[in-house]
Amino acid sequence: MYYEDMIFTKEDIELLTFENSEFLSCVFRGITFDKISFNGTTLEKCIFKSCQLISSTFYDAKFIEVNFENSELISIHLSHINQFIIEVAFYNSYLKYCDLSKLDLQKTDLLNSTFKECLFFETNLSQAVFNNSDLEGSSFDKCNLERANFKGAVNYRINPLINRIKGAKFSLPDLVGLVRDFDIKIE
Repeated sequence: MYYEDMIFTKEDIELLTFENSEFLSCVFRGITFDKISFNGTTLEKCIFKSCQLISSTFYDAKFIEVNFENSELISIHLSHINQFIIEVAFYNSYLKYCDLSKLDLQKTDLLNSTFKECLFFETNLSQAVFNNSDLEGSSFDKCNLERANFKGAVNYRINPLINRIKGAKFSLPDLVGLVRDFDIKIE
């Protein structure tokens, strides 16, 4: 199915086909996507506003200029998205148990959001902006964080020995998140 320049609300959810569909310049407002398959779907210039995505799947989906605003993503494996076509941003959103591994999220906005117990493994986050985000329990392993901006971010735990952080920006007092794994005392 092909959808263009449409605004969808929770009343429309039953009428939509998501799998292998194409959405261009669409807005999804206030919808709960519980275990919905977006497999093979192309989302281009789309906005999810105040939506919930719970255990939905995105195998080989394409995200081109997709924004999540005031939305919740729970147990979502974004790592299954088509690796070559992904442009996504998160604003004032809440992500929990999400897998963002092996994605190229260079220059991505992840602003004023919570990433609780999310996994970033071999993720390219160079020049990404995490301003004022909460990264409690999230794991960064073998990531490129060069020139990323963590100003105002809290609860991050980033080991500089296994992540590339050259030129990254951090602010006090949460800079301690870079040395938590070293079992040292800061007084």
